[in-house]
Amino acid sequence: ELLDRRLESDPDAAYLDVCGHTATAAEVASVANRLANAYGELGVRPGERVATLIENSAEAMFAWWGAVRAGAVAVPVNTAYKGEYLRHQLADSGARVLVVEPDLAERVERIADQVDSLEHVVVLGDAPRSVSGVLNHTWADLLSADDDAPAVTVRPSDLATFIYTGGTTGPSKGCMLSHNYHE
Repeated sequence: ELLDRRLESDPDAAYLDVCGHTATAAEVASVANRLANAYGELGVRPGERVATLIENSAEAMFAWWGAVRAGAVAVPVNTAYKGEYLRHQLADSGARVLVVEPDLAERVERIADQVDSLEHVVVLGDAPRSVSGVLNHTWADLLSADDDAPAVTVRPSDLATFIYTGGTTGPSKGCMLSHNYHE
């Protein structure tokens, strides 16, 4: 709703600045809609999980917006995680799609076959990189989807994001954040 209101009032002014990349509301909406529609084409339905293993960047921001625009639940995973820590968060969240940086894809390769829900891996960057046992896509593949707003209804109480705790007393636990919480 906040993005839609900004699109109505001032779509072409700076809206977000992430790591030096300034995006207008129109750019955020266009990229988010493309990603939301691409996630839908991959079979992601509202309430299902889209995880990211991406450093702080414009791509991380866009991947989050795409997930919430699709009515999915975004699951940002700490990029320091590998092995059991990474496997646990992907499996516990039920992530169907993972968007990953190319230099972190090898970590996913090692655990992908242990995450039953994981069906698709999207690797950022230009060089194709694949993870065995899942369907592989590039960031450019997702960005080629149409930029019409997806036909999903998102309520303020719907889940938007799972943020995992540090796990100091055991395995990390997903903290459920609603759309209203983010607003």
